[in-house]
This record gives sequence, structure tokens and C-alpha cells, in this order.
Amino acid sequence: MTPAITANTALFLDIDGTLLDLARTPDRVKVPRELSRALEKLSDHLSGALAFVSGRSLESIDRLFAPFRPAAIGTHGGEIRGADGAIARSQPLPEKVAEIFTGLAENIPGLLLEDKRSALALHYRLAPEAHPVLLSAMEKHARLFESENVHILHGKAVIEARRRGVDKGTAVAILAKQKPFAGRAVLFGGDDTTDLDVFRILPQLGGEGFSVGQQFPGAGYIFDSPLAVRRWLTEAAAEAQVQ
Repeated sequence: MTPAITANTALFLDIDGTLLDLARTPDRVKVPRELSRALEKLSDHLSGALAFVSGRSLESIDRLFAPFRPAAIGTHGGEIRGADGAIARSQPLPEKVAEIFTGLAENIPGLLLEDKRSALALHYRLAPEAHPVLLSAMEKHARLFESENVHILHGKAVIEARRRGVDKGTAVAILAKQKPFAGRAVLFGGDDTTDLDVFRILPQLGGEGFSVGQQFPGAGYIFDSPLAVRRWLTEAAAEAQVQ
């Protein structure tokens, strides 16, 4: 059983691990043409009430899906772009935090540091042996992070720093109140612990969710893989054109 997408749906979609298969590095993921076409058709069908919800920066999202440029939430809520194109960003991270993350990337081979302006991410998919060292470093600097009002987020082969109070759930709640999302039935899909903040608030929004690869609290549906999600969206787009 799959979720229903109607003309009254507000569709919020995570990208990596939900729409797209994970790659060794973020810049190596591939966007199938049929997915781009399906998303554009669904966005038209929903009068623009389709948004990406990602840990990626808005710049990275737009580069992936160009020329498609819908509403989007980037850097786990650090950037919010409405359907009208207006962008709101959280403050950059403190310099002390940036120095810690930069130092780790410079001293551990295989680590990839991604600077998203309002967040910093250390990707260790190419250096899985570095995970215990990174965990130790996060614990060592825990008091500093707390004093600087910074939250450390652990995802799939990535450790990310962001401002406290900035998360995907808060950003989705903000976007859901704006046109053309306001008054619609929210449907969100995600695959990682970074998406839990959205699943947690879905009851407050009167929405529902689906997860990919594993069951999450608040997800009423589950897909086996991003491929299954892409097939569902392609079918939904085709049905929308017929209606």
C-alpha cells in the first residue's frame, strides 16, 4: 500500500536516501531524468505545493535538479525557500566550532568537510574507521558546543553541526503555513534519523509520512528503497496527468 497524492496534498520530500540512492560522496549521486520529470509534473498538479527537505544546501539541491527549482528546505532547516523564491537563513556557526570541524578534516585522511554556511558536515563514508575518533572528538568538545548553542547531528556516515532550534521539523512547520502549502494535507517522506524531527510533528500538522528502508515512529507507510519511491512518484505523476 502506498500513500495517496491528491490535488490537496502538500508534498515534502527528503532527497538522499529517500528520492536518490546514496553514493560514496554527496556530489556523486545521480538524478534519473524520469524522477525530475515526475517531480515537475507533480509540482504543477499540486499548484507548487511540493518542497525538498534536505541536509544539503539550497545551492547543492538546485545544482542537482536544475532547472527544476521548487520550494525547499536546506541544511536541515538552516535555509528555507518559499514557493515565491524568498529565502530565510539561520546565522553562520561560531568560528570556534568551524575550527574544530576544519581541524578534523585536515588531520584525518578520507574525511570530507562540507561547508553549508549555516551548518558544517563531516562525511566519513570514505573513511569509516574514523567514526570512533569523530565520536570521541564530539564528546571532548561537548561543553563548547553547548555553550555556543550548537547541536551535533549524527546521520548516515555524516556528523553535522547546526544551531540549536534549527531542524527539519521546525522548517516544515513554517513552510506548511505559507502559500501554496497552507490548508493542504501534509505528506512527508524521509529515511534517516535527521528526518525524525519532521515525523514527530506530523500529528500537529494533521499530516502523514512514509519512511524508506526502515520504520520510523510517525511513518504510516514504508518503502523498501529509493527506487520504489521513484516508481511510486512516477506512477502518481502519470495518474495526475490523466485526471
